[in-house]
Order: sequence, then C-alpha cells, then structure tokens
Amino acid sequence: MNAPLVSVIVALAGPEGRPREVIDAVGRSLTAGGYACEFVVVIDGPGQRFDGDLRDVAARWPVRVVQLEGGGLGESIALSAGVAKANGDLVVNVPAYLQIEPDDVVSVVKALEAGADCVATWRHSRIDPWLNQLQSKLFNAVLRVVMNTPFHDLNSGTRGFRRQVLEEVAVYGDLYRFLPVLARRQGFRVVEVRVRHREEKGRAGFYGLGVYLRRILDILTIAFLTRFTQRPLRFFGYLGFAAIAIGAPITAWYLYERIVMGESLSDKPAFVIGAILAAFGVNVIGFGLIGEIIIFTQAPNLREYKIEETVQGGSESPDHQPVGFVAPPPEPSLPAAPSATDAVSAAAPPPPPQFAPPVPAPPLRVRELLPGEDSRWDSYVSRHPQGTFFHRTGWSRVVRERFRHEPHHLVVEEGRRWLGVLPLFLAKSPFLGKNLISLPYAVYGGVLAEDERAQAALLAHAEAMGRELGVGYVELRHLEARPGERPQSPLYVTFRCDLPERVEDVMARIPKKARAEVRCARDPKAPAVPGKRRESFGIRVTPDGTARELFELFAANKRRLGSPALPLSWFQGLVDEFGKAVVIHRAVEPSGRTIAAVMSFCFKDTVYAYYSGSRDDVEETGVNNWIYCAIMEWAVEQGYRRFDFGRSRADSGPAKFKKNMGFVAEPLHYDYLLLGPGAKLPEFHPSNPKLALPRRLWSSLPSFVCEWLGSWLSRYIP
Repeated sequence: MNAPLVSVIVALAGPEGRPREVIDAVGRSLTAGGYACEFVVVIDGPGQRFDGDLRDVAARWPVRVVQLEGGGLGESIALSAGVAKANGDLVVNVPAYLQIEPDDVVSVVKALEAGADCVATWRHSRIDPWLNQLQSKLFNAVLRVVMNTPFHDLNSGTRGFRRQVLEEVAVYGDLYRFLPVLARRQGFRVVEVRVRHREEKGRAGFYGLGVYLRRILDILTIAFLTRFTQRPLRFFGYLGFAAIAIGAPITAWYLYERIVMGESLSDKPAFVIGAILAAFGVNVIGFGLIGEIIIFTQAPNLREYKIEETVQGGSESPDHQPVGFVAPPPEPSLPAAPSATDAVSAAAPPPPPQFAPPVPAPPLRVRELLPGEDSRWDSYVSRHPQGTFFHRTGWSRVVRERFRHEPHHLVVEEGRRWLGVLPLFLAKSPFLGKNLISLPYAVYGGVLAEDERAQAALLAHAEAMGRELGVGYVELRHLEARPGERPQSPLYVTFRCDLPERVEDVMARIPKKARAEVRCARDPKAPAVPGKRRESFGIRVTPDGTARELFELFAANKRRLGSPALPLSWFQGLVDEFGKAVVIHRAVEPSGRTIAAVMSFCFKDTVYAYYSGSRDDVEETGVNNWIYCAIMEWAVEQGYRRFDFGRSRADSGPAKFKKNMGFVAEPLHYDYLLLGPGAKLPEFHPSNPKLALPRRLWSSLPSFVCEWLGSWLSRYIP
C-alpha cells in the first residue's frame, strides 16, 4: 500500500482543541487540491474528551492517534512523536484549531513540492486584537534584527517541512517555533508563504511576566545557537573583552595611586569592582577557549551543512497518485483505551480499499507563483520556444528589490502539469497611472503558453485581477504575435539576426559604409573615409567593463536625449543576479579612456545587446559600429547563434542606425487589455510632442541633478 503524500500532524494539549473541525476542513482542501493525505493526532495529556470527535473523523479520513505518556511535554516533543508515526515525506503541522484558511494549507504543500524543504507561514493580514498584533510584530522584528532572518511570523502554528528536516534539525523545549531559523542555518531551503488569517478565540492583552522573560531567553538562545555554536570564542570573547575593557582601567588607576602616590585601597570599592570585572573577563574568555577546543576535537562528527539534492528537468506531467484513488486507512485508527506510551486501535473495522471510477482530466486552474517555485518557472521558460531572458525570475527579483513593484506572476496548470506562465507586476505611476505590466524595464514579456486554451485562461485571470486591483490596463510586451484580437501599439520595432558560423563572416555581413566605419575605429592604419575624417583610431573592445562605467555613459546619453536614467543600483543588481550571463563590453582608446560600453544578456542561443552608452565627442570615430560588430564576433566565438539588437521606436535615430548595420525591423506585438474607465494606449513616450519641452528642460539640467532625479523618477517609468 502506498504511503500518503501528505501527513498532517495535529497536537492536542488543551481543552480548546477542535480536531473534528480541523481534520475535516484540511482534509477537504487537500483532496480538492489533488493530494492524498493522512492525519496523525498527538495527544499530549488526557485524551478521553476527544474520543467522540476522533471516532467520528476516523470514519471519513485516515487517522492515526498517538497518546503521549504523562502530559505537558510540549510542542517540540509532540511534533517529533507525530513525525515518527507519519508515513508521508511531506509533513504539515497545524494547530488544534483553524488558525488560517484551510485552502492555504494547499499553498504550503505546493511550496514543498516546488522544492522548498521547510515552509513558514505569515498570517497576513492579522485580524486578532491589536495588542496581540503589536506584541507579535515586536517579537518578530527583534528576531529579524538579531538573527538576520526574513521571517515575519514565527508565532504562526502552521508549518510545512520534509521529514528529513526534523531528522537533521534537533528541536526541543520551546525551539519548535524557531524551526525555520534552525533549518535555514542547517542549509535547507526555507521559504515563507502568506496565508489568510482566521479569527482566533485566544487571549488578548498582556501576558504574565514569566512569558515575556521566556521570550527574551528564547531570543538569546536562538541567537547563540544560530551564530556562535561553531565560534564560541566569539561570543564569550565579546563579553570577556568588554568586562576587561571596563575593569582593567579602573584597577590600573587605583594600583597606580597605591604604588606611586602611596594612597590606601581600603576605602576604594571601585577598585574591587574593577578587579572583579577584569577577572571575570579573563574567565569568560577561558570558557570560550575551552569551547573552541571542544569544537575542534568534535569537528569530524559535526554537520552544519546540507548536501544540495540533484534536481533533474523533465516533463510537467504529474508524478503522484491520481486524484481518483482514495487511500484506505493505513491501519486501525483510534485507540479504544489509551496506553502509557502510544496506542493505535480502530474505532470501527477498517473499510476495504476503494477505487474511484476514472475521472476526466482536471480543469485548468490559474494561480499565482508560490515561494520555492522559481527553479520550476525558469525551467519552463528555458524550454518554451518563446521564452526570453526577461521572463526569468532573476529579472523579477531585481525589479522587486530595486523598484519595489509588486509581482503577480501567474501559472496555469492542469492537475500538476504547467501549461503556461505570465509574469506581471503592479506598477503605480503618476505619469501612467496604476497598471499591470509584463514586464517592467524589459522589451519582451507577456504570455508563454502551450496552446490557446492555456493562454485564454491566463489572460482571463489577468483581466479579473486587473479589475480587482483597479488598474487602467494590462500591458503584454510580446515579441511574437499571440492568438486573439487585442488593441496593439505600433510604436516599437525590434532588430534580430542569425549569426554566422565563423567570426570572419561577421564583417562580411555588415553593409559597406558601416564596415568602413568599423575598420576606421578598429585599425590603427585604416584608410580614411572620404569626406569624413583623415585618421584612424585603434580602438579596442574588451568584455571586461564594469557596471559603473556603463552607468556613467548611459546616464550621459539619457541626459542628452532628455530622459531620466536608471540608477546605478539597477545595473549592479543585474550583474549580481545573473553573473556571467551579463557581459559588459567596453571600447577603449589607445590612451586607456573608455568611450563606449554595452551591457549584453546571454540566454539560450541568443545574445541581447541591451543597455549602451558612449561619449558625445566620439561619434565620428565609428566606435558605435565597431563595438556592436565586436559583440557579434564575441558571440560567435562563444557559440551563440542569434543576436538581438533590441527595441527602438520606429523611424527613430537608433532604428536608422541599426538598419545601417544591416538589420531588418520586425514589429513588436505589444498587446493591451483596456480595463479602466476611459482607458487607452499609453502616450507617455519620447515620441509624444507634449513631452518635447520637459525633455529640453531635462537635457539642460546639471549631470548630478539628472542622475539624482533619474534614480527616483525611473521607478515611475517602467
């Protein structure tokens, strides 16, 4: 008999537990989500009062009851006992009452399925009394500062984890609440999932002094365990040196007075305090040294890391039990009479195995991307023929971190199989209003789907979300055309080409005039171009530029054009996020001065030449032609097959430059879902004559003012 996929552990310790309500609600939600499940009920104390409820739910769900001897052993022991009796590899621990919406338990399981090892929940927004919320926020804020962890609600009782986590992370006493912190320290992948809070019938107000004292001690304990168990001398050394730094000068002063000036120490209590502090500091440092010796001798037996599991790509086909299979109870469920340790017995004879009749394929379901699913999303984007560099979750992370736009990435699935994705950001701008955009600061984005049915589901959900959020429109920056009739903007075109197999063939494909520009910029003894110059320049192009070099040239170009520039932190964020997938080529004069730079993105078989900048006094050198030729030659050397010259406004100067380089314009299919009253295609772009005066004013501002204002304004021009 196959083990259940999900084991739900419910610990009953007090009379407020409502196991029937919890098991029925969570069981229905997991079943509706396509998950087989079992329930392990751990009774920590007298359990007779729950007999009726447990016998009732045992007739409907696979239930195993574990009776602990004695009582009041705590949540940590109850959890460990429940995991020991659970059959599932994925474990969810829920309180004995409905603390969150049952459907959100499915989100916790999906985060585990997507690759997380441990899932913490964040009750957002809270609906319990304000004083409880304040105390919880203060507690979690202190923990985030002390332990440098991202968790917002360690008091939430709903957790998900793989059983391996509890096998490798020891929890005892009150450390259960810090399980996500300890698992993260051990090297497990820990994510936080927002869940909807339900009203709790708990205590509102101040707790006893002992509760707050225990919480302070908990914070000290977990801070020591997470930061100093491998470096005890650091902790004890800090305390010891602080004590010595205070006590030693006091002691030295009074000793000086006694030895040199002959004063008595009999009426100097400060001397005694200083001597005690200095001696205490030496002793504490000694404790730290003893700890270091213990750690050194036991180091071969310590394991403060986790080996990364091997993840293989593959189809998105389901890999678990079919929804139509109803797993029978693994064994009799309810104890007739609790024993001293743990007992399992049946309240009624177990029903025979049941197999539901074949069911039709599950309907399409659209949901938002869950924490822990980034790698699955990126794998889907890489496999999809229309997936671009900008669809990757790394781009979204940089957008969120640098500009604070709110992501609403959508996934459409059939059962467990993904049929499409749609990255969306909610962008609020005083110039453009509130809109959903796919994708901000990117030239390509929009829907990636397997078929029209999946695309229709994603767009319908995006439209419903847009109406709920009150946006004006949903902007889909498609590179290729998508099925369906929607308003489109003809403003932009893009330029792409296939690369040759040999480096020497790159120059041959460039038109004659542009080729002469390349030679004059590159060769120190190239013939002069008639009517334009009488010298050549010997400019080198190397793929070793920095984000700061690019930013300075990019910002200067934007200022000349009258447009705000993106901040330096954006460019550095892209470099930090994507590493070697971002390459910055720079053009260098023989004197060593960098006069042009281009940031390119590498994805699949394509190099995207994206951000660029050059000095305003080097146009006649031909460096702009030469640097793009050099990038294409570099791309051929690295084995890339496509070159993407990027987006330009139709009939603009950059578009004409790209045509002169031999590229052919392709229309971009920017689709719009117009939702708000009076919504229309965006008109805030440089081609709008109404913006001519602001652009002239911007280009006349000092450079430092443009950089400072541009960093702020760029957030509102996505």
